[in-house]
Amino acid sequence: MSKVYLKNRIGKIYYEVFGPENAPAIIFSHGVNMNHETFRAQVEDLKENYRVIIWDMPYHGKSEPIDNRLSFAESAADFIRDILNHLGVEKAVLAGLSLGSYVTQIAAHKYPERTQATIHIGGGPLHPPISPIIKLANPLIGLFIKLYPSRSIFKAFASHRTLKEETQSYMERVAAENGKKVMAHLTQEMLREMTRGLPEHTSEPKLLCHGDHETSFVQKQMKRWHNEDPTTRLEVINDAHHIANQDNPEGTNNVIRDFLGNIWD
Repeated sequence: MSKVYLKNRIGKIYYEVFGPENAPAIIFSHGVNMNHETFRAQVEDLKENYRVIIWDMPYHGKSEPIDNRLSFAESAADFIRDILNHLGVEKAVLAGLSLGSYVTQIAAHKYPERTQATIHIGGGPLHPPISPIIKLANPLIGLFIKLYPSRSIFKAFASHRTLKEETQSYMERVAAENGKKVMAHLTQEMLREMTRGLPEHTSEPKLLCHGDHETSFVQKQMKRWHNEDPTTRLEVINDAHHIANQDNPEGTNNVIRDFLGNIWD
């Protein structure tokens, strides 16, 4: 395993890399108020046969904040490219959870020549964009998070996204470490990305997966994505909520491993 700090014109981020240097590469991007630890179970399952990269996106974990005026997802997509450059990886499978799915889509759109395939856990399509009216909710979201008592907001944040007690404990701990300001800013950034959207679906093979206890909104979004985009494969992970890869790591790993085998064989 290698632990690396990488600095570019935007800021400084932290990442870890596992597995054989010449193996096919996959990079995992986490969701709001999480960190690279989110994907430990995937690292352990894949590192014998793949070069597995996990990282802390800006504002999270050991990575630094960036200028709040910058698009978070665009900036994170550029970091993905720079991580691949830093490691000398020509092409990789890009995988994202929740907000990380949006980052992954934008990276695939900006850098299709670097994208072998994409994996989306509990995400949703950025094409077509949703109504810009939703941006009116942004000030209210920020105010709501600011006024919500600190002692209970992180517990509520975790309990509405997880089934397993250990997953909830992880989410609550890491959300508290990152803080309410990060939660508010990046929740608002997610809504902005949904209204910006993408001009079309990207063309790489895609694995879409969500937990069977996922919110109905996300389930409907991913089903619509699958129906509209012939490059997608949709899988439901049993006994899992939004953080399906931690609630049911074995089920998630089986689906990912099968998808990767078809992509790289």
